[in-house]
Amino acid sequence: MKKLLFVFNPHSGKAQIKNKLSSIVQIFCEAEYELTIYSTRASKDGYQYILNNGDKYDMIVCSGGDGTLNETVGAVMKFDKRIPIGYIPSGSTNDFATTLHIPKNMIKAAAAITDGIKFSCDIGLMNGERNFNYIAAFGAFTKVSYETSQQLKNMLGHQAYIIEGVKSLTSLKPQYVKVKSDDIIIEGNFIYGMVSNTESVAGVKGITGFGIDLQDGLFEVLLVRELKGPLDIQRLINTIITQKYEEDGLVCYFKAKHIEFESGIDISWTLDGEFGGDYKSAYFDVIEGAVDFIVPNQDTAEGKAKSKE
Repeated sequence: MKKLLFVFNPHSGKAQIKNKLSSIVQIFCEAEYELTIYSTRASKDGYQYILNNGDKYDMIVCSGGDGTLNETVGAVMKFDKRIPIGYIPSGSTNDFATTLHIPKNMIKAAAAITDGIKFSCDIGLMNGERNFNYIAAFGAFTKVSYETSQQLKNMLGHQAYIIEGVKSLTSLKPQYVKVKSDDIIIEGNFIYGMVSNTESVAGVKGITGFGIDLQDGLFEVLLVRELKGPLDIQRLINTIITQKYEEDGLVCYFKAKHIEFESGIDISWTLDGEFGGDYKSAYFDVIEGAVDFIVPNQDTAEGKAKSKE
């Protein structure tokens, strides 16, 4: 019998997993997994538990927000053997789950894991040591996800990010940054920058550019220059909607395997919605096909999920 470790954050999202847990367990047991369940108690607790125990299992499933998934991936990447990861999203935005086409419904997501298929996915690495699944960013709105209280997230869901994001506009300051990648050198004052491998950021699709491929060994890099008035704000909105980045000097967009950022002052980075540290210089690399995620096999998962709802 195959062994499955199920790690979940009981407070993620609106803490709804407590109402779904028995159904999720039943799905895994009926799929003939020997199941171990672990409920996380604090930040990094899931990472440490998986790191200490996860290599005994044939599959690791986690449930929570993007931060929980980040911890799971970080631990699994430390193992000598390759262990597939299943994900049951229960956070407020779940951007990476959207990109992987994992159902937002937790019962359907669990059923999709038991009949899913492996998908080898690129993973990002910051400064040679800290992994991220889908985004590293600085500037506008990046502190919102980890500075917004869990209570507010649970009460308002995605609206909590919008409320806290609007508040952050009052303290928005551009940062002078020099960006280098291969033959590309860009410098100037920027209010936002991101290195991403996703179709969705903060619940918004399309903002990361075009031709997104999670297996191409490339990041999408997007930089937004300083906005100097209402007209610039409108130009920025139009640019993001049309994705005609090369035609507007407000937004710089390119794809790369390795990127370096330099600044005269510390820049605060967020990785998958969690605080990533303050650095005057930072570099990012793609680890091609680093992790196997279990993604839905649409032909079989739907029927099983309906029987458990």
